[in-house]
Amino acid sequence: MTPWFDYPPQQWQQKHAIVLGAGIAGCQISWHLAALGWRVTVLESQSMISSQASGNLAGIISPLMSAKPSPTERFYLEAFAYTTKHLEQLIATGANIEWFDCGVLQLMHSERDKQRWRTLQSRNLNPELIECLDRQQASKVSGLNCDYPANYFPSAGFINPESWCKALIKAAACEVITGCKVSSMSYTDNDFWSIYDSAGDIITSAEVVVLSNGKNLNQFTQSGELHLSAVSGQTTTASTNPFSAHLKCAINHEGYITPSYQEKHVFGATFNREFEKICLDRRSDQQNLKQLADHIPELAESFETIESSHVSVRSASPDRLPYTGGLPDIGFYNKHYASLKDGNRNRRYPEAQYLTGLFTLGGLGSRGLTSSALCAKALSELIDNQPSTESLSLLKDLHPSRFLVRQLKRG
Repeated sequence: MTPWFDYPPQQWQQKHAIVLGAGIAGCQISWHLAALGWRVTVLESQSMISSQASGNLAGIISPLMSAKPSPTERFYLEAFAYTTKHLEQLIATGANIEWFDCGVLQLMHSERDKQRWRTLQSRNLNPELIECLDRQQASKVSGLNCDYPANYFPSAGFINPESWCKALIKAAACEVITGCKVSSMSYTDNDFWSIYDSAGDIITSAEVVVLSNGKNLNQFTQSGELHLSAVSGQTTTASTNPFSAHLKCAINHEGYITPSYQEKHVFGATFNREFEKICLDRRSDQQNLKQLADHIPELAESFETIESSHVSVRSASPDRLPYTGGLPDIGFYNKHYASLKDGNRNRRYPEAQYLTGLFTLGGLGSRGLTSSALCAKALSELIDNQPSTESLSLLKDLHPSRFLVRQLKRG
């Protein structure tokens, strides 16, 4: 019924993939492909992995709940369940991952939030997933005074992303080339993709390429149609003090704050759509402190000094769901699916055509730590020609051409 979202099986000469980007998305797809027997070469533009959007000292992993069941809620619930199980399995094998399942409180600080909180209460959801707490209960769980009711996710928590990325790369035993500035790529006559640097020299070649390079996802001719919005975000740290040491779980409000980690609290982050350059600045730290003071004033007042932590750009798709799948042949779509605007449901359409061997996992936005593992699982199965029923359904929802198809339907 939807041939524009279907994938033809691929035949690979050798199971070798190039992954562009060594943030959480690139490290996840590298691990998942390696688990299926693939050889992986990772190209990272920076001098070390997990240094851009995945470079915060600590980030939150938790579900995203809406007042009523929705596709977005379902996706993040599935992603959260898979991610936490995946972490447990990695840690059980001896992986050195700094993951703390201390629980996460989501403060319901606006009238709209409070209405959603009341609606969630009426759904009688599994308390192992979520508890709807009043102010007194939220204060008891957090260890600090809370002025608002809250949703509590007892199995959620925070993680050091760098430790996770390093563990994934180590377990995948893949080749990593850092400081690698990729400028272009081309598909050659021998059915391989060649990756070029700025001097026009070939860095490496393989029959499969996965674009997981964050804010630069659509920098190439082949990926230029991917719609992305970029947001600059800065986090801040403050040293743990006798009062702040009572914080027992992570808290989300407009931003987030972690319990003490490496004798610091990580909090933020700013959300700046209009930025000229990416650099740490004290004004962003003050914004983070004010935001914290607006929601947890006693905690903010306890911090004598604050320090800049990390700044990066997060990129998201228009519907805030990741791009996961093969990159389409835009000319084929425009030619063969243009009549979608006529709404003829009985018309037979040809199967979709793609840029052979070119895939993407990106547009993760601010929830990439929660969503990347499930997306990587589905994408690796697709590349390896063995997608499960669940993965096929997910791949339709996250298809890189979903916005192109919507445009064609609108004419």
